[in-house]
Amino acid sequence: MSRNSLAGLAAAGVLVAALVGGQSPAGAATFAPTDGRLLFIGQSTRTAWDDYTSFAAAPSGGSVYYEVKSGTWVNSGHRDYATFLAQQGKAIQIGVSWKDNPPGWTGGDEQAKAARSRQVTAELAAGQHTDRFNQLTDFVNAYPRARFFLRLDYEVSGFYHCTTASCDSYKQAFARLKALIDSRKRQDNVTYVFHPVRGEYEQMYPGDAVTDWIGVSVFAHELCLPIHDNGYLYNGTPPQNYDVAALQCRNAYIGTDSWGNPAAVWKNWDYDGNVLKMMKFAKDHGKPMIVSESGLMNFTADTDTRGLEPARGDLWVKRLFGLTNYSGPIPNTSGSHDLSQVIKAVTYINLDFRYGWDGIPDGSFDFPVNSTWFADGRLSQYQAARSSFCAGLTAQRFVTTC
Repeated sequence: MSRNSLAGLAAAGVLVAALVGGQSPAGAATFAPTDGRLLFIGQSTRTAWDDYTSFAAAPSGGSVYYEVKSGTWVNSGHRDYATFLAQQGKAIQIGVSWKDNPPGWTGGDEQAKAARSRQVTAELAAGQHTDRFNQLTDFVNAYPRARFFLRLDYEVSGFYHCTTASCDSYKQAFARLKALIDSRKRQDNVTYVFHPVRGEYEQMYPGDAVTDWIGVSVFAHELCLPIHDNGYLYNGTPPQNYDVAALQCRNAYIGTDSWGNPAAVWKNWDYDGNVLKMMKFAKDHGKPMIVSESGLMNFTADTDTRGLEPARGDLWVKRLFGLTNYSGPIPNTSGSHDLSQVIKAVTYINLDFRYGWDGIPDGSFDFPVNSTWFADGRLSQYQAARSSFCAGLTAQRFVTTC
């Protein structure tokens, strides 16, 4: 390790101590448009980009993954897509992940993998595995015109990332990694995304000083839509909290009775309460939100091998854009809340999931017919959903439209 590297790590350690629990630095980069929103496409290869740009203008960027264990991109498809975007000066969301394949994990069940992931989280917080970020920071420095949205792991949870109830391990790992990358980058082209599972955002929040964005995944339950898996219907809520006919969640908010006293008011919702609460949390902390992952799933019980979801796909799209513009009550809280300016970026995966996470029909990984992920999520395959998507981009003032 060079003297400069040692100095950088020492500075990183000082920054961690200063940033955890501190105040937000002035001018922290988000790259969010002041009046508008960003659209990212894809999650692994250029396949999603090519499909989307067959009917729409090129979006603001795309999304890929980088793994800590190998210290490089998940595979060449992710690297090549990132390079394609970076060469154009586009925005690139990078999921920097260790939970899927933790360093030092050689096999075992999910419990064993999660245990190792928690240990790695603590090790990252202590300053270990710094060499695994060399390729990432080299790539960032090679493309000064690009803008990098770094998710320091994705869909983070207590199960995979917390060694104690306080989850200081993840909070400190987030701050340590931010400080490390900041000490190595040559230009201000990096912003940092905290992307928790819904329901665990508050206890895992790394703090205002180190968090630039708050991310959320939006698939089925987040929009109160059901998923089907080999004949099994799952809507994600207890029966009394779901209106099957209306495809909506049922929850109460704190309103008033006829005498003006606080009282529970039951209503149907298009959105999961945890998502709306996370949006309010982000607004309260002055952080923009990014839908870091979103896409169609298997919403209907059928064996259509085309994997199409025409009716509910259109409903899904309309609810997605409705979420970006939400204003109203929130389950279990009082008052009305304007959350219409919280979500400033959306990542739509736009892949044919029938053929796995990369959507490429090469026989390497296919989902079984009628399983949860057996769905064609390419917007080019849906006339109504595509029209609603294009209308949503215009109505919600996205930087790029159709």
